[in-house]
Amino acid sequence: MDEHLHPRRVEILRYLARRSGTGGPPSIREVGTAVGLRSSQSVYYHLRKLEEEGYVAREGGMARALRLTEKGWEASGRMALLGRTAAGRGLEAVAFGDEAYSLAAELLASRSGGRRYLLRVVGQSMVGARIEDGDLLVVEEDEAPPDGAVVVALLRGGEEVTVKRLRREGASVRLRPENGDHEEIVVPAEEVRVQGRVVYVVHPPRRGPSGEGP
Repeated sequence: MDEHLHPRRVEILRYLARRSGTGGPPSIREVGTAVGLRSSQSVYYHLRKLEEEGYVAREGGMARALRLTEKGWEASGRMALLGRTAAGRGLEAVAFGDEAYSLAAELLASRSGGRRYLLRVVGQSMVGARIEDGDLLVVEEDEAPPDGAVVVALLRGGEEVTVKRLRREGASVRLRPENGDHEEIVVPAEEVRVQGRVVYVVHPPRRGPSGEGP
């Protein structure tokens, strides 16, 4: 959380985070009611300041089409879901989304100082590492993780993103699945860009609690 941010603006950011993905942005009156501001002018003032400081943005210039920026998600204390990653051969990268999940503080805190974000898994190629279709990965930015780490990597000039176990072999990189039904991906090192390493796997509620990453 941004310690220098006005407490009322933090409340507004948290409210916008809770409302994200629930059927459209709230009205000015709804924002005011949620954070205890009776005056619409006060709500407008705080929203304008949040916009000026880069915490929120307006889609198409519409008054009600507010969305949290990445900076806003961080200040709200929640994590934005950035997209999907394939536990398979590869999947086109997905643009930033506004879906978010409130996680325990220890999941958000990075020991190395790298930024953390969420990706949703599509596919079953990493089931041997307890990463299954529909799981959420907490990924920490790291362009040089150790061999053996489970990483999120970009292929084909950034057109595909996949999650695999990393092995470096001279001028090549081997991305290994954890499922015998899937083939390894072996490509020249210059054709792979490692985005980060998986530090936690968050399973859907029906399948049990979150667990530390592989």
